[in-house]
Amino acid sequence: MLGFLKSNILSKFVVAITGIILVGFIIGHTLGNLLIFAGPEALNTYAIGLRDLGPTLWVVRIVLIIAAILHVITTINLVRQNKKIASGYKVSNYKASTFSARFMGYAGLTILFFVLYHLAHFTLGFVDASTFNMEATLENGRVVHDVYSMVVIGFRNVIVSLFYILAVSFLGLHLKHGIHSMFQSLGIHGKKFTPMIQKVAAIVALIIVISLISIPISIMLGIVGGQV
Repeated sequence: MLGFLKSNILSKFVVAITGIILVGFIIGHTLGNLLIFAGPEALNTYAIGLRDLGPTLWVVRIVLIIAAILHVITTINLVRQNKKIASGYKVSNYKASTFSARFMGYAGLTILFFVLYHLAHFTLGFVDASTFNMEATLENGRVVHDVYSMVVIGFRNVIVSLFYILAVSFLGLHLKHGIHSMFQSLGIHGKKFTPMIQKVAAIVALIIVISLISIPISIMLGIVGGQV
């Protein structure tokens, strides 16, 4: 598989396809998270709805995991290839390219660490078992996992919220760059399309960042979760 991914063109195609999958997930995840503003009933109903998908949910998770792994491997491979190509250019351009690559690399590591922590905290319950095991009763009488209270209590921790905001900000930078690159890799570019794609990428990234960071900020300010 690694030999297959060494091809620059194929690597870009893999990054683009896996990027589409991951961006789609991020958009869906963001929309789901925003239900916290609708109250406990809405968010907890959404959460149990996902869990009720059963095997289908695990299929989606496996696809996302494979997409994420391929995305990381091929992106690292492309960065290495670009460094070799850049070494033949002017020193100033090479330094600028290296700084950009390093920054995106460090940002990527921050996002990776955040995703692992996020899963351990809100999906696996390794961080705080007491909040993870909380229960709530829906209007239909069904007792479910109280995701709403778990999220509210989790984001009342200032350090957790600040790290979340930092990671999401880095995610926004990756999305802005990634969505644009995604279309380029698929051959959709040019004087007519590139400026439009860049604007759309920036707008999508900004909307996602604002939407996601509004959650911990609202919780810390007491706008959301006051009843918990």
